[in-house]
Amino acid sequence: MSRLLPRFDRRVLTALLLLGLALPALLWASGGAIGDADPSVNANVTERYRSIGALTGTQTVEMRANGTVTSRSVAAVTRVPGTDRRRVRFRDESDRRYGIQVSNGSTLWLRDTDRNAVTVIELTGPPTESRAAVRLQRLVVAAGLTDDSGRPRSVEVSPLPVVPRHSGTAPRVDARDYVVEFVETTAVDGRSAYVLDVRPESDRGETRYRQRLWVDTERFYPLRQRTAWVDDGVRRSVTTTYTNVTFDASVSAETFRPRLGADTTVQRLDVPETELYRSSAELASRSSMAIPDPTVPPAFELVYATRTTGRVDGVGLRYRDGGRELAVAKFDYAVDIDPDERDATVDGRPATFDYGPTLSLSWNCGGYGYTVRGTGVGTERLIEIGRSVGCRA
Repeated sequence: MSRLLPRFDRRVLTALLLLGLALPALLWASGGAIGDADPSVNANVTERYRSIGALTGTQTVEMRANGTVTSRSVAAVTRVPGTDRRRVRFRDESDRRYGIQVSNGSTLWLRDTDRNAVTVIELTGPPTESRAAVRLQRLVVAAGLTDDSGRPRSVEVSPLPVVPRHSGTAPRVDARDYVVEFVETTAVDGRSAYVLDVRPESDRGETRYRQRLWVDTERFYPLRQRTAWVDDGVRRSVTTTYTNVTFDASVSAETFRPRLGADTTVQRLDVPETELYRSSAELASRSSMAIPDPTVPPAFELVYATRTTGRVDGVGLRYRDGGRELAVAKFDYAVDIDPDERDATVDGRPATFDYGPTLSLSWNCGGYGYTVRGTGVGTERLIEIGRSVGCRA
């Protein structure tokens, strides 16, 4: 008999269980061409990117629908690329709950806009290293800009993540491989940048999905990133631009801690604790919950397994194949699925897709909620994997 459990928003659940804790991430206009039309990069992109000690600048995020700006935010930022250390202060705080976001890599502090209060979130998710540097190396190589120095053996590429995470919509990309083209060398706020176009190989001239990157020619940090896609006939885009940029800025450790006064109210967000395991068998030995046994493509390898306890109890499996990723989660809350949202069925149960930063398929069975999430994996493949999990777990 199925247990009667509270219904929980599936976007929150998948963020907590598959990512440990999904934090809001804080990306086509071009300047005049300033350099060689066909440059040669002989630097190791990964090393140059990772060598950036700290970056300061102004971050502008703009979202458009059919060419009309739907939202725009401007913030002063300090961040250490490749880590979770950052300080973000929004210029116009009136339309957002938290005007300042600060993280030292293990704890996130969110300062309330309307009152002297700070929300504290312990970053207990899987300790994964940012893959941005590796992805940028592959994108530059795939664009044909490098010689043999630093060239990876495999040039499997995927776009940089679509942000911000809570945009409400995101591209529906089913392609497994991408084509990267060098466009020109141009300028972003006075800095030289390589312009790269990224599109699914199966797009074949269509314009449903495109990503354009303006990558700094010295440090290979994306000074501008635009991702555009079509959603229900609406052409949408997200563009983040960094201006007034200083690399290797001198900042103190206190930059990545909040400034709390004696009268500041501090509240801690109750989030689940997540434990990591090297195998599904090891996870099964530590969990009373039956572990899903999905059928995934042979190229995917298990990276880690997770057990989450707290307000939400659940288990998860994370797989990777180059730039592609898969995650399977099971948790003791029913997923909030509207009957009208039925996109597919799993063992006769209604299942629905979420087109967020990554594509996910969710359904309920036996009092548990299930989600299969993929990056660089199409809808049909996710349905196959979901049905291989079914309700047998």
